[in-house]
Amino acid sequence: MNQKKMFVSLLASAMLISSTASIAMAASTTNKTSATSSNSSTSKKTTTTTQKVVHTLGNLSAVKVTARSSVRLTDVNILAQDDGNVVTYTLSYKNNDSTPMMMLDYWSKVKTKGGTLFSPKLIAKDQEKKTVAPGSTVELTYVMKVGREVKLSDLNFLIVKWDFSQANYERTLGKFNVPASYSITTPVGKPKTVRLSDSAVKVKVSGIKVFPGEDKKQYVKIGVNLNNISYKLLENPNIKWILRTPSGTNYPLTPDKDSTNVSIQAQANKALNLMASLPTSVKLQKSELLLVEEQGEEKSVLPVAALQLPEASKTKVEVAANQPNIISVEGQRLSTLLESAKVRIDDGEYSLNLQMKLKNEGKKAIKVPTYTFEVRNSDGTIYPIETKALDTLKLNPGDIKTIKLNATLQGDGDTKKIKLYVMSPVDKNESTESATASSPTNGFVFSYPVGVYAIPESVSSGDGLTTETVIKNNKGTFGVSFGSLQRLPWLDSDIIAAKVTIRNAGNKTVQLPELEAMFMIDSAEIEGDKKLIYTQSGKLLGAGMTTEAYLLTKIPSQLRISRLELSLNEKVSEEETNEWITLNTSGLIPPLSYVGNGKTYTSGTADKETEMGVRRTIRYPGTSSDIVYTEFEMTNKSLRQSGLGKLVGYFKTSDGQYYRATAKQAERLPGPGQKSIVTFWAKIPKSVTFSDLRLIVGEGIADSKFVTGEGEATAYVNAMAFEVPPTSISVQGSLNNIDLYPFTLTSNSVRAYLAGSNSVQVDMNYTLTRSEEIEMAENEHKWILTFTAQNGKVFEKELTPGTDLKVGTNQTLNWSVEDSFFEKLRGGSYRLNLYDQFQGQRLLLAEQVYGYDLSKLPKEEPIIE
Repeated sequence: MNQKKMFVSLLASAMLISSTASIAMAASTTNKTSATSSNSSTSKKTTTTTQKVVHTLGNLSAVKVTARSSVRLTDVNILAQDDGNVVTYTLSYKNNDSTPMMMLDYWSKVKTKGGTLFSPKLIAKDQEKKTVAPGSTVELTYVMKVGREVKLSDLNFLIVKWDFSQANYERTLGKFNVPASYSITTPVGKPKTVRLSDSAVKVKVSGIKVFPGEDKKQYVKIGVNLNNISYKLLENPNIKWILRTPSGTNYPLTPDKDSTNVSIQAQANKALNLMASLPTSVKLQKSELLLVEEQGEEKSVLPVAALQLPEASKTKVEVAANQPNIISVEGQRLSTLLESAKVRIDDGEYSLNLQMKLKNEGKKAIKVPTYTFEVRNSDGTIYPIETKALDTLKLNPGDIKTIKLNATLQGDGDTKKIKLYVMSPVDKNESTESATASSPTNGFVFSYPVGVYAIPESVSSGDGLTTETVIKNNKGTFGVSFGSLQRLPWLDSDIIAAKVTIRNAGNKTVQLPELEAMFMIDSAEIEGDKKLIYTQSGKLLGAGMTTEAYLLTKIPSQLRISRLELSLNEKVSEEETNEWITLNTSGLIPPLSYVGNGKTYTSGTADKETEMGVRRTIRYPGTSSDIVYTEFEMTNKSLRQSGLGKLVGYFKTSDGQYYRATAKQAERLPGPGQKSIVTFWAKIPKSVTFSDLRLIVGEGIADSKFVTGEGEATAYVNAMAFEVPPTSISVQGSLNNIDLYPFTLTSNSVRAYLAGSNSVQVDMNYTLTRSEEIEMAENEHKWILTFTAQNGKVFEKELTPGTDLKVGTNQTLNWSVEDSFFEKLRGGSYRLNLYDQFQGQRLLLAEQVYGYDLSKLPKEEPIIE
């Protein structure tokens, strides 16, 4: 008896060692012959009946291993390889006895009907299963290599037990034979329950889609759902997926970026997307999805399941220009539209700026996948586009997001030769190292197009002035248009200023989003000094209301511009903006609007109009230079106190020279119908022809707002050019009705008294009036009154209108001049001249000769000899 036990122990050890021996298997193969193809032939004509295909082994009778316990064949699979077929089969032992079932007492053999014997071995993860507890079930999976022509129906799966009463110490308890009508392939739409990492998992194909590719290729995407029906976590099983065509050709499938890691909680689901690139000649009808598992250190590939694939649906991803493309994201509709394109051409290459609108048309919020973007030329050249716009983008139902895409391409800028490709997300941390159980990856990152877009016609051609663009976003609907573009002088620089009008095109009050200006000169973006100035405070716009704003920057005055582009952009974040409207010009900025002599220009809206015009221009002659002086008149045409802010002026000569004008302006705004006078003056060389001068007048700004009060302007916008011919000043022959706007002086009487002394008393009775409807800053003019005696001596008196000379009628001016010449003077005449003095330079206004008043001369005493 002891010898018998020793023999059994030795034999069992030998079989265990044999069962753990390795079999070399290829991890990836291509087989031109179906594993289920028949090799049998017959020379006789036979009558056959079509048998119904079955997909279950449940009809096979169980094999009794004891009076109460049994074993069933529950699964069988076959995988075709170049050097033969790999067969796996699973036996399920059910212990209905009251004592443990020792698995060393049972094993399995496989024998063909022709008598060929195969020695299967347990897969690695089942080799440690030694017993079956009472009332429980244990599944054991075996693997073996068979010939290429062997069919499953040719095999008998034997259940063997030790029996020392037999000649070979073993007894066959029973066998299983797979019927010829059995198909290992799970039908379309049905789940297949498999064991992965010793967890029960239901595998089901959810669909197959085909995307068009290039170079006679097609992209195939297979959706698979895994349902972990076990009671423990399924963590990254060592599985592979294979697409097998009806011809028997195998194509490895690559999980997409979100399907690489398979971690499924108990009773939970996970959807996988599997990708392959196939020749377009491959027919996919009646193709199969194979699930294989790697076992052991040698990573032997074992067949786990075969599932019949449904009819593939052709996915239309290419759309015409200005047409939307619908992408399914997590079962929700994501509408994508390539809205606009702009092209900037420069020396054999061009910049392409695209705007794409994304809208969630589903009923649930979606996290937009991190699609990659690329522009493809007709010759196959690919230009990738870098963007972070989708990194954290989440859209609630109905949300709209516009993203900008920029690329630099070689070529002539013909957008008909290129298309935009939106590619499925790729893992940015891809690795070329071998796959591991904890981090499965095959070193190949698969990406396929989910959208191919024709480039719309560039919206940047032409000047685009006054053409309204309608913009819709989550803030409202806006009509936006450029109204003017100006290049203005500023010290040693120039100002580029564009006027934009924004209209609330909706039917409710909206708030303007945060906007900013962008300038490009000859493909170089201007950084830093750029502003957006609104003409009114507040950002609320009622239905139909409009507001105006100015886009502003400064450039060197000598800079020549061949191409100018400026955009109004919505600022989404510190790093992201959405383009609203762009103006693209050749760089030839139109000249300023011109207002002729005697004409006026009205600016502003109907409820805030200001009429502007030049009243007069005076030339004050000087020694080395002259002063040009202009009185600029503004009339308030509105019903309330209103007017423009601080004005800025430049005098421009006919040959393009600019002279900054000093402006003097009243701080108080004029009332309805009232006028305000702004004076502009500058020193210019005597060689300048005054008749050719123009006065450029604009509204001053500083700190991104219009300047009022005493603030100093740092730039200006909304400029006009006014003709300023000099007013001819005739010297009056009397001191009556002398004009020094807004004052008028009339001398009623003048008396200069000779008193027989060295002084002469001058008394002037006068009337000084001022136009009351005029708002004007402090008058910087002086009146210089000169007294010229008979001996040629000149005496001066400086008079300031409004102070030295009082406004009113019958006012008196007293003035005394002294000289020894007057002591012996007993009669004669003198001349009074009145000058307008400005900034030290004078202009003669009037002169008049008077006789002395002798009433105060002392009577001469007679001489007594």
